[in-house]
Amino acid sequence: MVCPRCVQAVWNILDKNDVMVDRVELGVAYLQLPLQPEQRDNVTKDLENLGFEILDDRQSILVEKIKNLIHDKFQNLSQQQWNRTFSSELEETLKRDYSTISHLFSSTEGVTIEKYLNQQKIEKVKEFLIYDELSVKEIADLLGFNSTQYLSSKFKQATGMTPNSFKKMNPIHLRNCLSKKV
Repeated sequence: MVCPRCVQAVWNILDKNDVMVDRVELGVAYLQLPLQPEQRDNVTKDLENLGFEILDDRQSILVEKIKNLIHDKFQNLSQQQWNRTFSSELEETLKRDYSTISHLFSSTEGVTIEKYLNQQKIEKVKEFLIYDELSVKEIADLLGFNSTQYLSSKFKQATGMTPNSFKKMNPIHLRNCLSKKV
């Protein structure tokens, strides 16, 4: 789950299947009682229809927590949040050393945490460029890039075009450029 609409969709599925829920957050649903076998089958099917799945093993749950922390980082942006290293934040939040977290994520997802974080940054840059409310400098500052040149370089490396070229594209085509959240 990567957005509030995802949380609502999961909540609706659980409600439809008469599951007693305490709360649903990004990546986790807190149930009052364990799922009955028939409920579990129905919920699993409904979740899969929306592109979600139930995670049972601890490693998958930990990887999902890492992804949610990355997505949360982009939900409420402030320049101060990039002052700490993300590895420190992960260690503190997940109560594990970074090398363990990093190895697990890489072996499960096939990409490093750093690359995943950078992919999400580029997606956020695209979003800001499409909405055209911030300058490239403001976007660079907000997302923790060292300079507009560095943002432009990373953006071009990922998309094949500069931020300014991207902004000049047809508005309908721009919306299609936002890739689905990874």
